[in-house]
Amino acid sequence: MLKICVVNPFEHGGGAEYQISLLIDALVAGQQYEVHYLTHFLDQRSRTRNYEVSRIGAGGPVPKLGYLMDAASLYGTLRRLRPSVIYQRVACAYTGICAFYSRRRSIPMIWHVAHDTDVAPQLLERVRNVPRQRLEKWAVEYGVRNATRIVVQTRQQADLLQNNYGRRADAVIPNFHPAATETIVKSGPLTVIWIANLKPWKRPDAFVRLAACFGQRPDVRFVMVGSPAPTTGNSAWREALTRSIEAASNLDFLGEKTHAEVNDLLARSHIFVNTSTQEGFPNTFIQAWMREVAVVSLSVDPDGVLERESIGVCAHTEAGLEAAVRTLLDDPTALSGYGKRGREYAAAHHSLDNVRRLVDLIQTWSARS
Repeated sequence: MLKICVVNPFEHGGGAEYQISLLIDALVAGQQYEVHYLTHFLDQRSRTRNYEVSRIGAGGPVPKLGYLMDAASLYGTLRRLRPSVIYQRVACAYTGICAFYSRRRSIPMIWHVAHDTDVAPQLLERVRNVPRQRLEKWAVEYGVRNATRIVVQTRQQADLLQNNYGRRADAVIPNFHPAATETIVKSGPLTVIWIANLKPWKRPDAFVRLAACFGQRPDVRFVMVGSPAPTTGNSAWREALTRSIEAASNLDFLGEKTHAEVNDLLARSHIFVNTSTQEGFPNTFIQAWMREVAVVSLSVDPDGVLERESIGVCAHTEAGLEAAVRTLLDDPTALSGYGKRGREYAAAHHSLDNVRRLVDLIQTWSARS
């Protein structure tokens, strides 16, 4: 069996970590790989693992100068495990460290793009710790230039990679999800749902303002799901957001939910709203489509798929967001049409066939090393 090291700052968390978990399941099922997960933040919850796990660095918060401070720990763990191939996802200093190790040891390092800003010089958001941010970006860009293979989620990311770094993507593989198993029931109250962690660039405040526009509609329920805003940094923004959520009488904040709980909520929801400034390819789009939920996005439309395939609306402005949601709420036929087309599209383009394709590529690239 070949040994593969999967390297990512978090063992659990958002969409990238869920995609990694599905990939690991496929690698293990094929019985050709021994999987080791190298991470800074271990999942402390009780769980069953089908892989070995190693902590990188001292754990706890992100190091003051970023993940580059974990370089000795990560490099030493890779040297001890001696993998046949490295798979790294989520752009951070680990991207550069893995690329450096792979070049020194002449083994393939596969980097999987998780966000559009991974392949763009600009940063997702400004932070006070400028040295950490610059060190991270420097290490990421070293990784971009030196990774053996690069996998992207969309053609847009492939273009950004080519235009900004002069590299051609080795594969474009859309995100993958298992088919929905929940009973889809849309007979309950009209439900508009938002799913993301509460971060400034996710713009949860835009969803709160959207809910306020429908304060006189007792037939519509607005729901927010996600981890609360971090207690460190952006205290004024966090406190203002918390107050606005608590003051919204037609808005329920449910906090963090499991993947299964989110899918169950989507199976009973009617409209999913995304308010992020930028994304990669949101897993929540796919989860919503698979459960016949119309997608309305404020800014994000990867590869123009929403309007090209008539499976959602990209509003561009908050006024447009309100108008799109209002139109769909008042037109059950249009609402149902978006849901059904979305489910067909997700089944055709985002099934687990994609993860099997990724596994096949990893096997091919490993054999060529």
